Amino acid sequence: METNHKEFSHEEGLKVIYEMIESARSKIGSNYFYYLFWGYLIAFTCAAEYMLIKLVKYGQHYMVWPVFMGVGLLITLLFSWRQKKSSGSRTFIGTAMIYLWSAWLVSLLILIGFANISHNFEMILPVTLTMYGLGMFISGGLVDFKPLVIGAVLSWVASVAAFFSPYPVQLLIVFITVIVSYIIPGYILKNKSKKQ
Repeated sequence: METNHKEFSHEEGLKVIYEMIESARSKIGSNYFYYLFWGYLIAFTCAAEYMLIKLVKYGQHYMVWPVFMGVGLLITLLFSWRQKKSSGSRTFIGTAMIYLWSAWLVSLLILIGFANISHNFEMILPVTLTMYGLGMFISGGLVDFKPLVIGAVLSWVASVAAFFSPYPVQLLIVFITVIVSYIIPGYILKNKSKKQ
C-alpha cells in the first residue's frame, strides 16, 4: 500500500507555524472578558474595602477579598469551561496562558499564606501588583499586545509606590492600576475582537 504524503519545505513549514501563531494571537482578542471581569472585580473589591475601613470602620474589612475573589474564581472557571467546550481545540498560546495564570494563582496563594503567618498584611497588595506585572508582561509578550506590556510596567511602578504606602492608600493604588492595566487593555481587546 502506497502512502501519498507531501513533504514540507523549510519555507512552507515556517509559513504554517506563522499562521498558527497569528491565529492564536487573533483568538486572544476574544479573551477580553477575563481582563474586564477581573479588572472591575478587583477595582470594586478595593473600593468596598476602602469604604469599610474609612466610612464604616469595620474591623474585618479584609473579608471582602476571599468572598469576592472566590466568587470571581468560580465565574472564571465556569466561563473558561464553556469557552473550551465551544472552541474544542487549544492553541499553544492558550495552553501557555493557562499554565501562566495557574502558576500565578498558586504563587499568590502561597505568598498570601506566608504574609498571614508573619502578620505582614501590608505586603500583600504590593506583592500582588508585582505579580500582576509579571503575568501581564508575559501575556502581552506571548500575544504581542503592547497595552498589556505597558500595563505590566505600570503595575511594577505602582507596586514600588505601594510598598511605601499605608494600607488604605495601597487600595487606591491598586484601584487605579487595574483600571489602567486591566480594564483599558480589556476594552482594546474587545474592540479588536469585534473588528476580526
